[in-house]
Amino acid sequence: MATQGNTDTDMGLADIFKETEKLKSMCVKVGVTEDVGSQTTDSGATLAQIASWNELGVLGPPMSQHRGGKWFIPPRPFVRGFADGKRELIAKTIEKLSNLVTGGKLKAEIAIRLLGEFGQDGVKSYIRHGSFTPNADSTIARKGEAASR
Repeated sequence: MATQGNTDTDMGLADIFKETEKLKSMCVKVGVTEDVGSQTTDSGATLAQIASWNELGVLGPPMSQHRGGKWFIPPRPFVRGFADGKRELIAKTIEKLSNLVTGGKLKAEIAIRLLGEFGQDGVKSYIRHGSFTPNADSTIARKGEAASR
């Protein structure tokens, strides 16, 4: 008596598993990353240094006229501000992209790129529209002097 065999038809599940596995080793970095952050400005400071000073704030070495003889850059947390203020939206975006990958509708690389673009756009928007400590009058005056030169 002959036995009838089963036919194994892969309907894309193997590819979905591969894409899902790829996500485990991928990450997204949002902020001033090394490739851009290592660029230097006319002052010699790197963009990463300037971003860090703005994100965290800085109390500088003694100078005359400023905050007890020291200059001060108040924190203007553009990365943390976006991340903290949009925590729920970030989680929903990650979930939506993950579901698209596990549903076979999106490749892992595209999902990660879209997540990075979402983060980049969010931080840029937060910088444009966020509520930050305004520049000191002395900073504005120095900018005006530099612009008129």
